[in-house]
Amino acid sequence: MRDAGFDQVLDFKRDGARIAHAPYVDVAVIELDARSRPTAAANVLLSRDYPTGAIVPIDVETLGTTAVRYTAWNLDRWDSGAHDATPTEPLVPGRDKAPLRFMAPYPASLFKLLIAFRVLRWVDQGHLTWDQPWRFLRDTEDKGTRPIRDWLEPMVTESDNTATEALVKLLHEQGAMASLNAELAALGLDTLQVHGTSPVTGRSWNPGQIHMTALDTARLLLLIEGGPGVLWRTASGRDVTAKELSGASRTHLQSLLADQALHEALSSTLLCGDARAEPGIPAAVPTRWVNSEDGTVTAAETAFGRDTRPCNATAEVTFLHKTGLTENYGSDGGIVRSLPGKPWRRYIVVFLSNLGYRYYDAKVADAADFAKGEDGFPYVSTSISYTQRIPALGRQIDAMMRERQRARPQSPPAKDAAPQQAPRPAR
Repeated sequence: MRDAGFDQVLDFKRDGARIAHAPYVDVAVIELDARSRPTAAANVLLSRDYPTGAIVPIDVETLGTTAVRYTAWNLDRWDSGAHDATPTEPLVPGRDKAPLRFMAPYPASLFKLLIAFRVLRWVDQGHLTWDQPWRFLRDTEDKGTRPIRDWLEPMVTESDNTATEALVKLLHEQGAMASLNAELAALGLDTLQVHGTSPVTGRSWNPGQIHMTALDTARLLLLIEGGPGVLWRTASGRDVTAKELSGASRTHLQSLLADQALHEALSSTLLCGDARAEPGIPAAVPTRWVNSEDGTVTAAETAFGRDTRPCNATAEVTFLHKTGLTENYGSDGGIVRSLPGKPWRRYIVVFLSNLGYRYYDAKVADAADFAKGEDGFPYVSTSISYTQRIPALGRQIDAMMRERQRARPQSPPAKDAAPQQAPRPAR
């Protein structure tokens, strides 16, 4: 985290001057063995309170922490420069005496992972089926009818907002949104929270209302990965296992995360060959997104315009992940698995920050046009949406994990760790 140099990024809202103070960054890693069992974990925070980083104590039984007083994000407090201002509302009560404090950045579209999880659980419980049609009326606007699986697929693989709205409204109408936070808290994931979404439009995804932290998100991904046995125990003594989701549901979501188009944060394959970009986690972009004639990718209404084939040819891992990006927030989190014949590693990594596309690097500074307002952000003309210090950090983490795990056996997961197969989602 210290090497990443996040305090050196440039801020469009300060006319390209350096960021006013250390940003809020939350990074967690869970190391896995060949059976996808957790073997080690780490969590580091960066903020105005901890400009050189703070290591979060992690409990070996819960794989969580009570050492951080997480509070809700407040953009005005961030922009005000009031370092000692009264913290915002706590996410989890009873931590007033915790040794660390941290204002948790809004997760942006990473929160769609929580919606996907709730849909999967609702299917597992028999309230929905994958082929069940759902007609999405956004207030009075008819957005069409699709099977549930066909709303879920674009929400995960391209971060499609309309699909997300459809599923949020579906969960509201089914009475499933009200219990989401309690369900996550019962698993010990009490900083994962969704509040204030509209039952009419499926929208209203607001900072200060939707919360995620890196360590709890990493544990949710651990459940989705689904190794055998007890993955962690909650503070109340509940054993959490992969059976919280059916094998079919886990495999279904894994396949969608593996089909992720947006490799532009911790992995940066979409920017392959661009001298202004930094290599990230060496992950392959799924071939469904790659133009066979020129290797370019168009996804989420963005033409990235680089030939990704050279980077795909040298890729070492698959990255089953979900990204998030707005003007003020950037996130990414997923499961890393080595490709056959490549140096072995398997781990989970989650990155949350307030480093959205208003923050950029000196290499793209000439693309900033302050006279154009929001149309002048560097990403508009470069399609480089994240500071490249994020993929550089991803690359460092991957190199560390490759070195840590290079002596590990490369045997496949045991039979009791293998999830059941599910049909591929319709395109």
